[in-house]
Amino acid sequence: MPASLTASQGSRHPLHTLALVSELAIAFACLVLFTEGLLPRLFASEENPDSGFLRLLWLPVYGLVGLGALWKLPDMFRAAIRMPFLLFILGLACASVIWSINPEVTQRRAIAIAATTLAGFYLAVRYDWRTLLRLLGAVWLLLAFISLAAGIVAPSFGVMDEIHVGAWRGLWWEKNTMGGHMARAAFLFAFLFLMDRRWRLIWGGGVMLCAVLVLLSTSKTALLGLMLGFGVLAMAAWMRRGPVTTISTLWLGVISVGAFAGVMMFAPELVFQLLGRDATLTGRTDIWAALFDAIAERPWLGYGYAAFWGAESQPAYMVRLATEWLVPTAHNGWLETALSLGLLGMFGLAICYLVMMGRAVMLAFRSWSGVFACGVGLQFLLFSLSESIALQQNAIVWVTFVAVAVKVAMPQRAVSREKTPARDLAVRGERLARMAARPSIVRIR
Repeated sequence: MPASLTASQGSRHPLHTLALVSELAIAFACLVLFTEGLLPRLFASEENPDSGFLRLLWLPVYGLVGLGALWKLPDMFRAAIRMPFLLFILGLACASVIWSINPEVTQRRAIAIAATTLAGFYLAVRYDWRTLLRLLGAVWLLLAFISLAAGIVAPSFGVMDEIHVGAWRGLWWEKNTMGGHMARAAFLFAFLFLMDRRWRLIWGGGVMLCAVLVLLSTSKTALLGLMLGFGVLAMAAWMRRGPVTTISTLWLGVISVGAFAGVMMFAPELVFQLLGRDATLTGRTDIWAALFDAIAERPWLGYGYAAFWGAESQPAYMVRLATEWLVPTAHNGWLETALSLGLLGMFGLAICYLVMMGRAVMLAFRSWSGVFACGVGLQFLLFSLSESIALQQNAIVWVTFVAVAVKVAMPQRAVSREKTPARDLAVRGERLARMAARPSIVRIR
């Protein structure tokens, strides 16, 4: 069965087309739920986002993901064997119910993270790059428009009025969440604007809309993420001008990263002043200092997946006592993973990330799909340093990361199976420097 609705429809039976459209509609609805926008605001509270109603709402989603996985079981298996470190941390999360300080919570959320990860696998094996990115683009276009409308029509709902007064939060609880989502969406739209010529006007409008929402969120990390995404695309386009440009740009990138690391090591206050932030990253470093002690208590396997921050958790109580406020998360994806699965889980996540980025870079030398994967990986790293987005259940950030990681792990023939333009055939197999022609994503599968 073809994976894309954008292929020729002339020879298809109407029922076949209806089935494909229905499948995409279901995938769209599930992804909207994975964004965790609106519904938690309506049926839960910021202090207790895990409401009974939402738990029931997720059950049919998990069921649909399971059915999809069974339908594509051979493809899922072939993809899984290429992702050993991802399977390792997922297995560790499920097994952590054995040593969890709250087995009931860990068991429930381990099922959720398994289904969330499975959803990323399914999207990767079911859809080609073009269909997958258009599907994600449609999801974020809808969420961005609703967030804009919420801020204009219902400012008491879409704009913060207690902490960070005036900052837009859209459909989510907090401004940084909306800012991060919109920064990632802006990168997606910018990529589609360059590659998907058929819908260029729509994607261009999405770029401007998401950029405005990032600014309205006042999130400095989101602004950095926005610039990082645009920078990846600009650098990729510049590097394709020739071998001298490629080599010089790579060296410039290495020097820039080294210089940034040096400044952060010896004069971090300069960076914080530039961002308008204090050296504690709005209290995050105080949290991290307290969490180091908690991790040292159970260093290798942690406290059980998603069990640390429970209302009756004694370790969490000690952290909150030390920081003098009700800390809800680690505000760092790597420390959050260490709390849940110990250093073993954190190292597994790090290796999984490095393998994904290595594959993305190699693919970027041959295809713009790799450039997109590099951008996703870099934005994931940036936001994971200040937000708990890694290995999170029911979260579209993790679904997207898994889907992209699986896509770049698949054989190249599974990534681009459409006919290659003649100008690309003339230079296939030659050095990147001679591949000046930019392939369109509408020709990528």
